[in-house]
Amino acid sequence: MFASIRRHQKWLWLVIMSLTIISFVVLMDPTFSGRRGGGRGRGFGRSAEGYGTINGRALSYEELTEALGEARLNFRLTTGRWPDEDASSRQMFDADRQVQERLFFLELIREQKIPVGDEAVADWIARTFRDRDQGRFNLALYQQFVQGALPQAGMTEADFQRFVRHQVGLQEILSVAGLAGGLIPPREAEAFYLRENEQFHTELVVFSAADHLTSVSVTPDRLGQFFTNNLAKYRIPERVQVSYVRFDLTNYFAEADQQLAQITNLNQRLEQAYREIGPDSFRDPDGKLMTADAAKAKLLSQERDRQARVSARRLAMAFAEQLDERYQKQPGQTDNLERLAAEKGLTAVITEPFSRAEGPKVLRVSDTFSQVAFALSASEPIASEPIVGEDAAYVIAFKQKYPSEVPTFESVRAEVTADFRQEEALQAAREAGRKAQAAITNLVAQGKSFAGAGEELKLPVRKLASFSLSTRSLADLPSRVDLSLLKDHAAMLAPGQVSPFVSTRDGGLILELVSRQPADTSKMKTELASFLERMRQEQRRAALMEWFRKENDQMRIAGLPKFGRSAETSPQP
Repeated sequence: MFASIRRHQKWLWLVIMSLTIISFVVLMDPTFSGRRGGGRGRGFGRSAEGYGTINGRALSYEELTEALGEARLNFRLTTGRWPDEDASSRQMFDADRQVQERLFFLELIREQKIPVGDEAVADWIARTFRDRDQGRFNLALYQQFVQGALPQAGMTEADFQRFVRHQVGLQEILSVAGLAGGLIPPREAEAFYLRENEQFHTELVVFSAADHLTSVSVTPDRLGQFFTNNLAKYRIPERVQVSYVRFDLTNYFAEADQQLAQITNLNQRLEQAYREIGPDSFRDPDGKLMTADAAKAKLLSQERDRQARVSARRLAMAFAEQLDERYQKQPGQTDNLERLAAEKGLTAVITEPFSRAEGPKVLRVSDTFSQVAFALSASEPIASEPIVGEDAAYVIAFKQKYPSEVPTFESVRAEVTADFRQEEALQAAREAGRKAQAAITNLVAQGKSFAGAGEELKLPVRKLASFSLSTRSLADLPSRVDLSLLKDHAAMLAPGQVSPFVSTRDGGLILELVSRQPADTSKMKTELASFLERMRQEQRRAALMEWFRKENDQMRIAGLPKFGRSAETSPQP
């Protein structure tokens, strides 16, 4: 059955947003040599149930093909790449999940019978392929996409226009489904604004474990007991060790430079990509807007890296295929990678054992490296494809797995001691905080101020800058205090009231609400319109999610063929 949309809310909202705002992040012409689109791949057969069912109705081969094609096309429009274009794209595009999601959308459109005219389709295309500078439809950009990108995936302009018709229909469904969420009257928004922007003036005392570390007494018995009680924390996880050959991107920069030099209109392409992406998208590490020349230099560098990555992966794949042949001939040989690397003048490296969560520490690779490494075994010793990292492509082979184990106490004594001291100091800080809260409450009841009570008890009292429930950061807030926690507790207090002791990750705090000041009504007049629109957007989103949840609970999709991580073609009839 189709996985619950509630488990994919983040993904769903990105899809919903992409229906109205699709950015074509195309660094180069889609017809540029070296890019791959859909292509024809290895194919996928039927499942035991045929092509699956939706709401009890058997799905046809054509429906499944259409869903796969539109899922791939949607990925291309939202990322600027086809799902099988590189290792990153293949990792991102989960064909099994996204085909199901597309089938869900197409079935909604079919059930709702939303009429979509040619004018609406043309309007969608015009908005999507508009010139960012002039705000008008860019026919050249559209033709470039239709004549260059679509044929790469075996698609036609008619396929694309059918996809657009479905997008417009789905957008209409989503608009109606979220309509009720946007019905917030201005008076209600005004009440929310006043509540969210009421100013809190507070004072607090912070209790930190760091202030009690020196007073912790460490004895062998207590330390041993602490270790025994927390064995799960010190257990060494399962680890794996692999050998690898690395194909550095820097080795292929010269080749990439030669290919780029052959593009006669390279500057024009960079200029077009810069305009399409938008100048505001290019910023330096400090967040400052980059100059046009710097931005285009960045685009050129990214394209250079991409081409080098393609070359590195191609050479790595050739090595992996030869390695696979050798393992087929010598299945019991555990050093085939090292032997083949030596024959070809390449360097083979054996990693230190690493866990699934941490991965190899010296390599700039994603979690994919660990996932692939842990899937290997003595019977399946090499990965089917190279792993492409930030600066290299890797071919890896299985060496050894190490089961999870509990270390000896002596081997982790230093870590256990540090953890014990921290835990004892934390408990001491909280105990001190609870005692101080009782003392402060008594002194305040006797007529002393919060600050006066703190002074008498020799506790440092901090006076914070005013804040509200809408405040996102507070400059003078101690780093160990969570702002959300502070706002929650301040909102529950009356002026002059002292909070109970509030536990935090580092210890705790005691808070006094000095006063509440109403929101600035003159400021509200200028901000209320935008505040109301944000409220309506959030309510529409909530209404939309609830509607999708109900539709998902009623719709049943089952028995689909398996496509794998990144399907390159249609299911085979």
